[in-house]
Amino acid sequence: MIECDFKSPQLIKAISDIEAVNMTNIGVFIAFTIVGLWSASLVLLLLLDTSKFQIPLIVSAILWQTFLYTGLFITAHDAIHGVVFAKNPKINNWIGRIAVIIDALFSYKNSVKKHWLNHQQPGTEADPDFDNNQYQNVFAWYFRFMKSYLDLRQLFGLALIFNILNIAFKIPEINLNLFWIIPSILSSIQLFHFGTFIPHKRMEGVYTNLLRIYIVRKAFHYLLCGRL
Repeated sequence: MIECDFKSPQLIKAISDIEAVNMTNIGVFIAFTIVGLWSASLVLLLLLDTSKFQIPLIVSAILWQTFLYTGLFITAHDAIHGVVFAKNPKINNWIGRIAVIIDALFSYKNSVKKHWLNHQQPGTEADPDFDNNQYQNVFAWYFRFMKSYLDLRQLFGLALIFNILNIAFKIPEINLNLFWIIPSILSSIQLFHFGTFIPHKRMEGVYTNLLRIYIVRKAFHYLLCGRL
């Protein structure tokens, strides 16, 4: 009779390898699904004749595109943590780079740098997402937050793309504004509010509890993304 040693190091390693492959496949599948859905949805919506659709449907389309923009950010975030394609860091980083570029021409290198500073120095002056202003006004904080991630090169590039699509490809301005510009802004507000403002906001006049950032961030990430 052959007995199976379920505590065998070889068996444990084999199971671990299988799980790692499955997680890698899932990560890549989700990333490409989000990028594919975002691309296909944007093309269809930009070609849509908005005059033939009622406002509730237009609003639904905007919310759908906002959801996909949030998915682009989550994809980039997971790539920064090296979990989209853990077996190949180069491919993993290229997936993250694509996600931030089609989001709003963000720099992946700059995003990686700022994100790790946010993890390593949460709630301090070195944290690029933290606002140490006495009043911590949400609007001022959001403006400062976006200013730290946007630069003139991006704004010029986005303006150039907008005009090329409008003039050369005859895409109506209303479609570009409704389905490209507004969803991007709404997604940034959503991510800022739940991922930055709430977990970093000072309470009782002085902010010292760094653990609270970690706990609240994990909670909202679970609610928004479906996983920790």
